[in-house]
This record gives sequence, C-alpha cells and structure tokens, in this order.
Amino acid sequence: MGNMHIHKVTLRNFRLLANVELALEDQTTLIVGRNNSGKTSLSEAIRRFLVDQNPKFQIEDFSNACYDGFCQALMAKNGGQQDDEVRALIPSIELRLLFRYDSEQPDLGPLSDFVIDLNPHCNEALVVARYELRDGAIESLFADQPTGELTHEARLAFFQVLRERIPALFVASVWAEDPNDPTNRKQTTVNALRSLLSTGFVNAQRGLDDNTSRDTDVLAKILEGLFNAAKSPTADQADQAIARALQNAVRDIQQTIQGGFKTELRKLMPTLQTFGYPGLDGSELETETTLDVGRLLSRHTKVRYAGHHGILLPESHTGLGVRNLIFILLQIVTFYRNFRADAAAPGVHLVFIEEPEAHLHPQMQEVFIRQISKIAQHLSAQDGAPLPWPVQFIVSTHSSHVANAAGFESIRYFLPTSAADGVRHTKVKDLHEGMRETPEEHRRFLHQYLTLTRCDLFFADKAILIEGTGERLLLPVIIKNLEEAEPDAPKLSSQYLTTMEVGGAYAHIFFDLLDFLELRTLIITDLDSVVAPGGKACPVHQGTATSNVCLNAWFADGDCSPAALLAKADAAKVKGRRRIAFQRPEYEGGPCGRTFEDAFILANLAMFSIESATPNDQAQCAWDKLDQIKKSQFALRYAIDDTGWIAPGYILDGLRWLAAGGIPTADMLISQVAVAVDLEVGAVQGA
Repeated sequence: MGNMHIHKVTLRNFRLLANVELALEDQTTLIVGRNNSGKTSLSEAIRRFLVDQNPKFQIEDFSNACYDGFCQALMAKNGGQQDDEVRALIPSIELRLLFRYDSEQPDLGPLSDFVIDLNPHCNEALVVARYELRDGAIESLFADQPTGELTHEARLAFFQVLRERIPALFVASVWAEDPNDPTNRKQTTVNALRSLLSTGFVNAQRGLDDNTSRDTDVLAKILEGLFNAAKSPTADQADQAIARALQNAVRDIQQTIQGGFKTELRKLMPTLQTFGYPGLDGSELETETTLDVGRLLSRHTKVRYAGHHGILLPESHTGLGVRNLIFILLQIVTFYRNFRADAAAPGVHLVFIEEPEAHLHPQMQEVFIRQISKIAQHLSAQDGAPLPWPVQFIVSTHSSHVANAAGFESIRYFLPTSAADGVRHTKVKDLHEGMRETPEEHRRFLHQYLTLTRCDLFFADKAILIEGTGERLLLPVIIKNLEEAEPDAPKLSSQYLTTMEVGGAYAHIFFDLLDFLELRTLIITDLDSVVAPGGKACPVHQGTATSNVCLNAWFADGDCSPAALLAKADAAKVKGRRRIAFQRPEYEGGPCGRTFEDAFILANLAMFSIESATPNDQAQCAWDKLDQIKKSQFALRYAIDDTGWIAPGYILDGLRWLAAGGIPTADMLISQVAVAVDLEVGAVQGA
C-alpha cells in the first residue's frame, strides 16, 4: 500500500475543539498544553466515530460556540425558510481526515474506495465523518418549540428538549470528498472508514495504582488480548503454534477434570433423586467443564517477577514506573499483533498514548519519546513482515521532559482561549509551521536550550526571561514581598509562571517562539553600559552605548545610548504580549545601576553604607563594590539570610505589568465545582 498516512485531522463543534486543524507527522505527533485545553477531546472524538458501534453524542458534546446555531435554525424554521436553509444552520460534529498516499502505487487497498478525484497528480484522499440531523427529521427536532422571541427561559427549555432529541434524531454519516471539489462526494459507511483506519488507545487511567488489599493484575489482561490475536488464522505461524499449544494443554486439563467431576457427580445423583430432583422425566445431570484460555490468562494468570530462592514476586511489588512502561509496550505489541492478524489489514493504524510520563523519572520520559517510533520498525523487523506497520502515534503529555526531547517539528500546542463573548475554545498551534520563518540556527538553539533546561514553556500561563543567577534566586522573594505589600493587586503566585535564565545575549532569540505561543512574557535584562560601541564596561553615567544584544534588538530602529534608553516611556517597553525591563533610577534624577547587582545596591544605599553626596558618586561607589561580590553568594545571602531589603524599581514595574494583564479566564466547570465545594464546606461547618 506504499507510504500511506494521515496528513491532517480537522475537528469541528466538539467540546473545546470548535474548529481545529491538526497536521500529523508521519510517525509521532506530540500534543502539549495546559490542563483543560482539549487534548483528550481529540482522541475521544476519534474513538466515538471509529470504535463505538453506533456513534452517539450528547448536547454537552457540542461546542458552546455553536449553541446559537440551534437557536438560529429554530428562528429560521419559524420564519418559514426552506428545509435546506434551516438544515444548514443546525450544528453538526464533524471529523475530516486527509490521507496522503503514493499515487504511483498500483494497489491502494482499503483507500481505493475513498479516492474519487480524477486528477492523476492528486495524492490526497479526504474522508468526512459527521454526526448530523438525519434526513426528514427537522419537524421532529423543532416540534412544540417556542415560535416567538427566545427569552432566556425559553432558551433553557429549548436546550432541555434538545438534550433528549439529539441522540434520537442525529446519526453518523461518512463520505469520501474530492479534496479539490467539495461538491464531488461519494456516500460510504462508518464500517468502510474502520476498514481503512484502525485505532488504538492507551488511556491516562491505566489502573496501575498500588492496591495492597487486592492485586490488580492489569498486565495479565493484556496477555489475553495477545492470545486472542495469536489465535486468528491470519496471525503469524509462530504465534499460532503458541496459541495451539496453550489450547491443547488446557484441553488435557479439561478432560482430567471432566472425568473426575463425572464420577463424583454420579455418586451424588441418588441423594439428589431422593429430593425429587432433577425432575419427573428421569433425566440425569451431566457436567461439562470448559476452560476458556483467554479468561484463564486474564483472570487466573499472574505476571510475576523473579525473586530469590524460587519465590516469585507479584506484579504490584514492582515500581509503578516499570509497570507503566511494560503496560504501554505490551499494549503497543497487542495493537501490532491485532493489525497483523487482521486478514483485511487497514491502511493506517492510529495509536493514541495519553501521558506516558506517569510514574516515570525524567530521563526515562525522554528516552520513551525518542524510542517510540523505533518500536514500530523493531516489531516489523522482528517478524520479518513483508509490509511495515503503517502506524502513527499521537502522544499527549504534561511533561516538559517529553515535550523538549521531542523536537519542535512534532509539537502541536493546544492553547485555550476565550472569544469576545466569553465562550472558551481551543486553538491548535503547529510549531512545525509556526517556526518556519525563524532562522535555522535560532531554531536549533531554542531546541537545545529547552532540552537542556527542561523548561515548561508549553504548560505555563506566563513567562519571565532573566539574565542570571542573582535574579533567579531573588525573584521568588521579590514576588512574595510585592504581593504582601500590595495585597489587592493581581497575584503572580496564583498564576502558572515559568522562569528562564537566558542572559542578555540570547533573550531576543525567544521572541518568535513566545509570540507564537501567545505567552505574556516579561524580559528582565541589564543596561550593560559601555564607553563606546564595542568598548569596555563602565558606570551608566559614563556610557555612550550598550553591549546588551537584547536591548539593541528591541530598540533596533532608534538610539540605544544609556541616556536614550533611560528616557524611554513605558509604552516603548511593551510589544504585543512582551515587555522589557531594564535598570532605571529609583527616583527622578537618582543614580542608575548597570546590572542587577549594582541596581540592588543602589535601591538599598543605607544597607550597603553608601553615603556619597551626588548620584554619580553613589553609582560609582556601587560599581566599585561589585569587584568584591561573588554573584551566587550575594544572591544566596539576600534570598535566605538577609531579606529586609527593597527590590530594584525596574523589576517591580515589570512584575506589576506581568501580573495585571492576560489573567486566564475562569473555566466555568471548575468555577461550578469550586462553588459546590464551598457550599458543601459551609454546610458541614454550619452543622
């Protein structure tokens, strides 16, 4: 079947995924994003269409963003519009799968039913699955509904009725669509789609948790699946031989038990007959013992680990991480065996793995994501299979270790946003596409940096880029002190914040990535005054230029002398969702620091015994003290031992800006749960 794969998945009107498009890598695609960003919804929608016997969705499954469509359709129906106009307004949940294939290939297998274009150069086939109102059901959907203006109460009543009618009146339909001509369609079936695309799901809830009172033998259940695949007549010969041997062994046991049971039962018969049982017709009881090998494996076979002196240790004695890893690998092997055993092998196998990082230490997480695509090749090679396994993995994760080890090209970032009317929905951002314009050396640097620092940019609400150790160690104390001093202001401590130590020379390389991730970011950097461009460092009042690469990039179109930089208004320090913060005098006309350390000293003159008269003398004095300072010791001392100091003003300005804007909107569901918990707690306390 050649090199066939899913190139793109589009999903409409399903939960937070109101309208998303996801390009898939040929092997492994990584989905990252915060909690409640719709990552699991993607696999759930595909599961409904491709696994459920009779795909069904509820009103709650439709995106909030499309609810108005039902109301508009009702108004159009009441307004006497034609059925096709009304139908066009009724929302439907739609999954579009764009396949790519090798057009030179003579046999397209199960895909051939879906290739309906006549263009010899086209190598794409589009399959659409839609959950929509069935034909002729418009009257039934809107029967006995309000005919006047929809008040708030009328809308609530209307949606209660829809809750019952949608599962009854909506059906799943599947068709092939010409990628270049949406009017050219060929109706087909859900089963035809399933014969083209097989799916597998390794869920986040894997039932591996420690349960001392009852051994949960999760791994043994997977053995049953492997056995069932091996029994298939199209399975590998060696697998079939193992399955036959197991069945024969069980048959022998069965016959032994059967003979023994029969003898014992015959002894029991006269006793039963004295009670007038089994009946008046004189029929006798017989036993038949059947042992189902599959059930034996899942219910009566324990996976054990070798201990000492012949004692075998139970599954639950192994660390959760190891069990999790074995579980995932066995699941993947099961998917592969089932695929091989299927006489009409599907064209593509799509496997979802949720949160593989559960219980795994960081290094293991990184190894896992790097090795996952090799597993497929290894299984095919091991079997000497004539055709490679056409598997594509979609891995969703909350782990920065997994995300950073994977590489930009495979990452799809799920970003929850709110529309103007407050309705939440998810945007899918493709780092492969989004970073295309970024120079190659910058992309390489970013990837290496993120991998080395294990940064969690993909899971944060906001970011701070800082210069060095001093800022990194003192920032938590500065934020804590600021929040205590200004209790009514928005708090950073209750927002998901990531801090990255990047230095002034590299901060500007992150701008493209930060803008693409739509992350509100504060860049804290240094004035780094120099006597002349390319010259040596000097106090700010003596400088004519800055050696700071980030400042020179930010204000590239203007004067970057220290005097010009200090004259910049706050508005010039903000670009979109980014703000830059650099040293400024603590008061009008006061001394100004060149780096974090001398700015810290100048904000705390008395503490550092600086009594010089003029601002320039004070700046010179702070500059001179830097020679006696070891930066890391300086930061540790003021972060842990001496905390009664004032933070430099430029950092406080930046932190106030960062805290105040772009506060994520409350998730309605979480808000409702919080209210319910509050009420519950109140009731308990009242009682």
